[in-house]
Amino acid sequence: MSTNNEDAVVVDDAAIATALATPLESGSALPDAVAAANVTDGADDEEIENELQQMENDATTLQREGMISDSEAADKREQVERTRRLFRDLPPAERAAIVRRRREIGRQLLDKQLSGAAIVPAAVRLNHTRLRPLFEQWWPYLNRMSLNIQRFGNSTFGERDKETVDTWFEKQVKALEAYVDEQLQVADGFRERTEREMTQRGDIVFRPAVTKPSLEITVEAYSRFSMRVLSVITRFDRVMDNFDFLVWNGVRDQSDIDEETARFLRKFHPVGVRGYMTHLRLMTTVRGL
Repeated sequence: MSTNNEDAVVVDDAAIATALATPLESGSALPDAVAAANVTDGADDEEIENELQQMENDATTLQREGMISDSEAADKREQVERTRRLFRDLPPAERAAIVRRRREIGRQLLDKQLSGAAIVPAAVRLNHTRLRPLFEQWWPYLNRMSLNIQRFGNSTFGERDKETVDTWFEKQVKALEAYVDEQLQVADGFRERTEREMTQRGDIVFRPAVTKPSLEITVEAYSRFSMRVLSVITRFDRVMDNFDFLVWNGVRDQSDIDEETARFLRKFHPVGVRGYMTHLRLMTTVRGL
């Protein structure tokens, strides 16, 4: 159970989200994170529109299968449209402010200990600056969510909906793990082959290393799920180490590397957004106990 100070922090952030729009329980994107997506985490307008369209399609599917009523489906579609309007109308400065606030609260959550929670400490080193905002604005909430959904998931969502949420997160994280594992394997292999070929030609091989990481801390993980998500982020940081090697040795252009990194950020984005808003929903239950 969280402390009073911790609750105050989360209430403050929840107020930001509530002021923008009511989240969709079955969606993968939600207002404040959606509005700020193209500021720091690689999602662009087209990506956000795709997520909103998927939310609308989900409502239609649930209605067709008899899982929600016609009025509930209409309400979900209205929420999607309201989110779409809010995103279009929100000034860029406000989007950036929301992201900064979420990152600030995320950092505060990292510094707080949760009473009664069994934790596993994890050393986090991120060499690359582009991954630090991703970590700070999503992982602390995913970590806390992963514990609270075990404790309060049924009372917050109901048993059937909780199973749906669990299944969605498992599917997304598996896909992320497979993607990053493939990227790391390919990058490792390409780097080894490039280094061998350069050596055989007598070229000078530069082996760059980051001596001052973007982030180096120890965190307390609350679940196997949050450890898996953390591993996805840190393993892609290793992929970026290989990118550094390729750029330094003139094999790849920096713009190519930026494109690859943005692709990973976009893939991670739905998990971060959904985890953040699931965390806020769970905290309404926590504060009510």
